[in-house]
Amino acid sequence: MNRSNEFDPTSGRTATDGGTPEADRGFESGDGSHHPGPPRFVTVDDGIVNPNGREMETRDDLAPRNPEAGAAYDWRILESPAGSTAEPTDDPVAEFEPDVPGVYTLALEAPDGIHQLTVRAFPAEDESDPRPRVSLDAAIGDDRIELSVTATVAGSDRADDDLEIEYYVDDRDDAEIGPDGTIPIENVTDRVRVYAVAVGDRHSVPDAIELVPASGAEGVDDTDTGTTEPVRIERPFEPPDWVTDAPVYEIFTRRFPDQDEPTFESIADRLDHLETLGIDVLWLTPFLEAESGFGTPMDHGGPHGYNTRDYFAVDPDLGTMADFEALVDACHDRDIRVVFDLVINHTADTHPFYEAAVDESHPDHERYRDWYRWEEFEARDPDTYFGWDGIPNLDHGNPAVRAYLLSVVDFWAETVDGIRADVAWGVPLSFWTEIHDRVTSADSEFFLLDETLPSDVEMGGGRFHMHHDDVLRDTLESIGASVGTTDETGRDSANADDRESEGSDDSEADAVADEFTDSGVDADGATAILEAIAERDRRGAHPDSEWLLYVENHDTDRYLTQYGRDAQRAAGAATFTLPGSPMLYYGQETGATGRREPMNWDAFDDDLLAFYRRLIDLRRSHPALASDARLERLEFEADTDAAVAFARADPASGRQVVVLLHFGEGTATVEIDDPIETTDLCSGDPVSEGDSTEGWNHAIAVDSVVVLESVA
Repeated sequence: MNRSNEFDPTSGRTATDGGTPEADRGFESGDGSHHPGPPRFVTVDDGIVNPNGREMETRDDLAPRNPEAGAAYDWRILESPAGSTAEPTDDPVAEFEPDVPGVYTLALEAPDGIHQLTVRAFPAEDESDPRPRVSLDAAIGDDRIELSVTATVAGSDRADDDLEIEYYVDDRDDAEIGPDGTIPIENVTDRVRVYAVAVGDRHSVPDAIELVPASGAEGVDDTDTGTTEPVRIERPFEPPDWVTDAPVYEIFTRRFPDQDEPTFESIADRLDHLETLGIDVLWLTPFLEAESGFGTPMDHGGPHGYNTRDYFAVDPDLGTMADFEALVDACHDRDIRVVFDLVINHTADTHPFYEAAVDESHPDHERYRDWYRWEEFEARDPDTYFGWDGIPNLDHGNPAVRAYLLSVVDFWAETVDGIRADVAWGVPLSFWTEIHDRVTSADSEFFLLDETLPSDVEMGGGRFHMHHDDVLRDTLESIGASVGTTDETGRDSANADDRESEGSDDSEADAVADEFTDSGVDADGATAILEAIAERDRRGAHPDSEWLLYVENHDTDRYLTQYGRDAQRAAGAATFTLPGSPMLYYGQETGATGRREPMNWDAFDDDLLAFYRRLIDLRRSHPALASDARLERLEFEADTDAAVAFARADPASGRQVVVLLHFGEGTATVEIDDPIETTDLCSGDPVSEGDSTEGWNHAIAVDSVVVLESVA
């Protein structure tokens, strides 16, 4: 697909067609109306708010969908619980803080009519309590659809009898749920969206199903679906099939290709490396025209591209749009999907919109002044995160901003397979809900990955399919810090002399992620990784949420450099043997030492590369290491708290494996009872067994990782 990127960033219009670049697929949110979307579920203490200064807190608002710049939108209360005086703010994109628990009905008056929205406000909650999880399903009977749920609270293997289940039908749909939790089939003449929330001491993230008639207004007949049921059930929050278990590879786009000619073309020339590794997904850090392009010094973060100057133009130093599309095609030829790093919380302060906003003499000053959030406009002091100069935050409370950013999403969703959302917590939840609906309605295989630090389970269930697992990553860092072997410079002392390289940033202050988050669990030793996985359930993550498991990324220092080779191998093995989708940051597998240094194409650590190839091969081939295989704790004894043992079990095949990890130097001895085969599935070699002590059947020597088949 060849598309013009001749976009006038000052006017927001293309030179060729007089308007915002149009995607070929015809993206549309919902039914194309301004209806604000699904019911909202909040607490009275949090509400639906989006103020300045919430650097690490998720934002939210009430907003019309498919917004039109300059159109009139008005919010008001239709019904509220007794005693409430809460009102939405007087803005097209409004805030609303319920003051009494209960159900509110809001009205949005828009150019296409009046739309109603249900807001369920729960009492204030103690966030230290575990949060329920709910999974909604339905059975199709002769004349009725019977809803059913599975609801659990962390630490319980059964549905909690104290949980209440609340059902809601989308305000856009014409159907009602009876007191017995059923819907007459004859009432499902069009698509019906149903939501369930489990309520105990806290309320769950909602789950949803869609009831689609087999014929009628949807135009779906029995021959198309292959079903004899009058209604089929769809699960809109499920991730695409290709996402589950897909090994992900992140590249720092301007540092990965050949450094004598760093272009999209030379990235494509290096794809054989990813194919040989067994990579399924390529995540490209920003490659658009940005302030931080080639030549940006490392004390300014290197050529990172996260301060965009033009959302519709690739960096010309990397090539043309056609060159980028050829790269995507080359990935697809190798069955590698491509994920675009979307940066819509902020722009560069050299973006033409911002330059117009701060310049009163600019002809578009009045238009763009309201496109940004301000601490104090007269001082030209924009709202930013963490005091980071040069990246002013956009104002998503402006319908024109939302309309523009939707056109950005539409444009790139035509070419790539998914989006990774940078600083996702800085963009309102309502906007991500609209984006999810917009792109997945057009392409059910489209993928959405969020960055929230700390990870926010509200991003699941109809916003994102996958989340950065910052809890596991920070836990791995804590373990590395406790056992790693580094010299006073922070380098692995065994290899320090070989670690100097162009672009190395070891002398920098702490990496970005280390400046503002520490999400590791409060547990000692290597067993903390098991607590990190359990934390997903305690937080109440949506059952369909997938997790990106990583040791390092572009915002962290290199694990190898910080904590040494032994710890890095064990941490890497953890990401490939725990539930989730493992990710490699370019050079992790080849011994790169600088956070954003050029890829070490001519200096691979071949032993380390072979180690990661074996991990990927094992992960892809063994069903007991798949994301949906159970994680089971084992009784074990070790001569160091830097070691841990656990099991994974595939419920479909019945196969099980035992995983032994050791993060420290040298060899640990781990004793277990479980009956096992004695060949290490990772290395292919027989394990080294010593004399076990009383009460244990096996005493196994573990360097970094041993994976053993269980004997039934």
